Amino acid sequence: MTLSCVAVAGWTLAGLLGAWALEQRRRLELVARADHELRGPAALLFLAVERMRRDPAGRGYAAPLETELERLRAGLADLAAARDGRHRRRREDRSELEPLVRSSLDAWRSALRAAGRPVCIDWRAGRAAVRADRGSLARAVGNVVANAAEHGEGPVELRAERNGRAVRLEVRNGSGAGSDRPGRGRGRGLRIASDAARDAGGSLRLVRSNSDVVAELELPGDEDRGDPPRAA
Repeated sequence: MTLSCVAVAGWTLAGLLGAWALEQRRRLELVARADHELRGPAALLFLAVERMRRDPAGRGYAAPLETELERLRAGLADLAAARDGRHRRRREDRSELEPLVRSSLDAWRSALRAAGRPVCIDWRAGRAAVRADRGSLARAVGNVVANAAEHGEGPVELRAERNGRAVRLEVRNGSGAGSDRPGRGRGRGLRIASDAARDAGGSLRLVRSNSDVVAELELPGDEDRGDPPRAA
């Protein structure tokens, strides 16, 4: 290859790299703008939920919204971190599991009831707690419940029990029109849930049982209170 050919190839490569860098900068600017526009409404929502929690008439609606806002908070932190090519910093807190699970289900209860789909909770894990990043925990539980509500059919049944020191949550629903294969229907939400479960020190497994889909979410228990089972 002659020197002139090498020079042309070098300039061509430099031009392509320059165009790629400009495109990446444009995309990062779009992400930054979206992040900025989401943070304002999110801050107002956090304030509104805090006011609802102090109001006896709105207290019952505050918990489901608060749990979903934890997912929003984690998503915004991920978005900000991704712009710098890093992961969101996780912070471990002790969270009681039953209120979080029930509030995740309550967020969907009205829509499921309107669709003629009953919700059943069989809680046998007592006052189980998990020491993990609360945003990751809300994501793991919230995405599993959301997939059952959005892509399933028939009743949504949740069972929680001890498995040694761990807590196992099973969310069962009819398979519906969605699919549990990656890239369709359930794929993205369950991949997010699986990553979030791993961040919380647990795991997620999806299995088929006859015509049902069962999401098995296992999380490390922080303490065993041994309280009696409760159903709803």
